[in-house]
Amino acid sequence: MTADGNNKNKSKPAAKFKEAAPGPEQPRLKSPSEMEAKLARLEAEVTARSELNTPPLPIVNADISSPAVQFSKNESKTSTAKIEHSPHINMAAFWTIAILSILLANAPGISLLMTPVNQFVVMIHECSHAIVTLLTGGHPAVTIVSDGLGHAGLTQSNGGWLFFSAQAGYLGTALFGCLLIYLGQFPKYSRYILMGIGGLMILSSLIFITPAIFSASFLSGIFSMMWGLTMGAACIYMGKKLKPLMANMVLLFLAVQTALNSISLAWILVPHALGLAGQGFTDATIMQTYFFLPAIFWALLWIAMSLAMLFFTVKFTYGKAILNRKKIERNI
Repeated sequence: MTADGNNKNKSKPAAKFKEAAPGPEQPRLKSPSEMEAKLARLEAEVTARSELNTPPLPIVNADISSPAVQFSKNESKTSTAKIEHSPHINMAAFWTIAILSILLANAPGISLLMTPVNQFVVMIHECSHAIVTLLTGGHPAVTIVSDGLGHAGLTQSNGGWLFFSAQAGYLGTALFGCLLIYLGQFPKYSRYILMGIGGLMILSSLIFITPAIFSASFLSGIFSMMWGLTMGAACIYMGKKLKPLMANMVLLFLAVQTALNSISLAWILVPHALGLAGQGFTDATIMQTYFFLPAIFWALLWIAMSLAMLFFTVKFTYGKAILNRKKIERNI
C-alpha cells in the first residue's frame, strides 16, 4: 500500500506539472527573407534618426578630384571671371583714366613718367605715315627719336602719294586711338590685344625703321630700333603675364593716351601754322607747300576730324551706357 500510495503521491505532482508546463505560445520562426527585410527596415530607421539628430561632420582633406570640390572650384572661377569682365568696371575705368589724364596732363614730372607712352604715340604717328606711303607705292624710312630740331620722329618717303601720306600721321594716330577704345570694352580679350600690339610694333620696327639704319640717319635709326623692339616686347610680356583685369587697364590707358595725344599734338600745329612758334617744317606746312591751302587750314581740319572720330567712338562704346544701363550689359 505504501508503495502504491507513494506512487499515487508521485503521480499527482507530475500531473500538475504537466498542466502548469504549457505557457504562452512560442512565436513561430519567420523565413530568412522576412527577417532580412525587417533588419533592413530597422537599419534604415536608425540611419534616418541619426541624420536628423547629428550635425554633418566637416570634410577633412577632401579629394580635389571629387565632383563637389570641382564644382566649387569652377563656381569660384566663374564668379572671378564675371568680376574681371564686368562692363561696369570697364566703363568706370575708362572714364577715370580719361578724366585723370586731362587733369594731370601738365602736372610736374608727369611728362618724364609718360616718356614710354609718348614714344608709343610717336611710333603710331610715324608708322601711320609709313603705312600709307607703302600702300601708295612709296618706300618709307622711319625714326622715332628726336632729331634736335623739334621733331619727335620723322618719316622719310621716297615716292607714294604725298597728299594722303602727309595727312596720315595725325589722322592715323586718332584712328588707332579710337580703335583701342573700342577694343578696350572687351576685357577678356585684352591680353591677346596687347600681345597683338606688341607683335605689330616689332614687325613695324623691322620693316620701317631698318631702312633708316642704312641711311644718313644711322644713329637715330639704331635708337629708334631699340625703342621699337623694347616697346613691342613690353606689350607682349604684359599680355602674357597680366591678369585680364589689369591687362584691360593697360589697354584702356594706352587707348586714352593715344586718342588725347592725337588731338593735343595737332593743336601744337596751330601756333606753328600762324608763325607764332617754331621755324621748322610740320605736316601742315608740307601740305601748304604742295597743296596751296594754308597750314592753319590743315591743322584745324585734322583737329576737327580727330575730335569727330573720338566723339563718335566714345558715344558708341561708353557714352550710351550712361543713359542706358542695358548697353553696358552686352558683354557679360
